[in-house]
Amino acid sequence: MLMVIFGAGASYDSCPTYPPGTDVPTSNGLDRLNHHYRPPLANELFANRPHFADTIERYPDCQPIIPRLRSLAGETLEVVLEDLQTKAEAYARGRRQMAAVRCYLGEVISTCDSLWSRVSKGITNYKSLLDQIERTHPKEQVCLVTFNYDTLLEDALRHFGLPITNFDDYTRRHPFFRIFKLHGSTNWAREIETNARIEVGDDPYKVFAQLMEHWDEIHITDRYLFGFGGSLGVGLGKPTFPAIAIPVEKKRSFECPQHMIDELTALLPQVTKILVIGWRATENHFLELLQRHLSWGRALPAYIVAGNQNQAEEVKGLIHHAVPGLLSSAEVSVGFTAFMLSGRAQAILSI
Repeated sequence: MLMVIFGAGASYDSCPTYPPGTDVPTSNGLDRLNHHYRPPLANELFANRPHFADTIERYPDCQPIIPRLRSLAGETLEVVLEDLQTKAEAYARGRRQMAAVRCYLGEVISTCDSLWSRVSKGITNYKSLLDQIERTHPKEQVCLVTFNYDTLLEDALRHFGLPITNFDDYTRRHPFFRIFKLHGSTNWAREIETNARIEVGDDPYKVFAQLMEHWDEIHITDRYLFGFGGSLGVGLGKPTFPAIAIPVEKKRSFECPQHMIDELTALLPQVTKILVIGWRATENHFLELLQRHLSWGRALPAYIVAGNQNQAEEVKGLIHHAVPGLLSSAEVSVGFTAFMLSGRAQAILSI
């Protein structure tokens, strides 16, 4: 069984019409807009893009930490957020700040989804890859794992007969595609329990303000809701919270319904080939899952697509360190667009 793992780099380089490096300002400013709309890499999640800044303005609780999240000084965003989250355990305002970060991430990536779709006009590397998989793996189960919050993969799957309208559709509806979204999604939410009086109305930002006021009285449940948008919303007559995992260095849990993890775990022993696209291999909790269920003395071929050669080699090294002996070989390619247009994807998938 083929397993494809997508990270932020896949969405960043998801439009073959405008691959990274083509964001050069022109007289009409078109390419600069494309740069502003491109799905961000992790370190760009709090960049001073126009619609990012507009979103930050709507979540004032996270504004005090934005300068640090923009000035990383050689650190990764995950390291900085890890530090802030650890310190927030003993700091009430810090806990509200991290809650606001999750709301910000859900909304800003949801907006990117919409804006980037206007740029791509429906032409994406996700669709081209799924087309190649369908041609080369007819009726075989294919495991698609993504750590992205965006819905670009879901949009591509709709073209292949899989409109996702509920959680079961991800893993149980299509004849062979199985989709595992492990760090949440812009169109997922979680139910909230609280004894505080929260006025539920049409304005999600008023709901947000009330939740921040009573944040230490709020319990985010493990009950997931589908289709409730990236910002605070209302589901089943109650306030909901974005199902978005904060990108920290030492991720301890997944942000998805438990049945999704259970079904992925059951499939992992069947994997015979791994394709990594734009994933940095820093999710230790996922690597531990691979170690427990993938190795079993088998060495698998892997193909790693990254932004550059050094990044690809780093990913290969991290996988090898986490799951020694897993990779029998690890060919590397640079760029999702180049991987598709060069014919390398077709050649690899045909093996």
